[in-house]
Amino acid sequence: MLVATGFFDNGNPSLKFQLSGVFNQTPVEFTAIIDTGFTGFIAMPLIKAFPLGLPLFGTTQVTLADGQTQTKLVAQARATIGSQTKIGIVILEPSSSDILIGMDFLRTFKLALFVTSTGIVLLDEGAFEKMARDAAATKPEEAAAKPKPAGTLQAPQKP
Repeated sequence: MLVATGFFDNGNPSLKFQLSGVFNQTPVEFTAIIDTGFTGFIAMPLIKAFPLGLPLFGTTQVTLADGQTQTKLVAQARATIGSQTKIGIVILEPSSSDILIGMDFLRTFKLALFVTSTGIVLLDEGAFEKMARDAAATKPEEAAAKPKPAGTLQAPQKP
């Protein structure tokens, strides 16, 4: 089952989603960059988090790409994609202007990420696993016997 489609924003794979506080349940739509190098759930500017009323959860140590370690404030939030809502930890960035979705976001929602030259697709893990099983169950001779679409080049057959 398809969960969501994303898009490229200035060359970055991006996704629209809704975010709200765990107590204040009025969601606000945001656009986030899908960052597979970010292991967390969501990172967002502190200034955008305040209006949501996100409850502070404490601090955490983050290691940046250059190896630097920093202490960051974290809060709890309720994220929604389509009809699915999950609670996760949001890293509050004092000086960033970008919202990032990380690998923990994809794992929490149990989503498989597909990036093509024209777009982004987030697919339920169960649907992805079924597709993989179906593909593995297709025998090579069955796949070769299926008719090719018009305009498909085929290797010449040996006599």
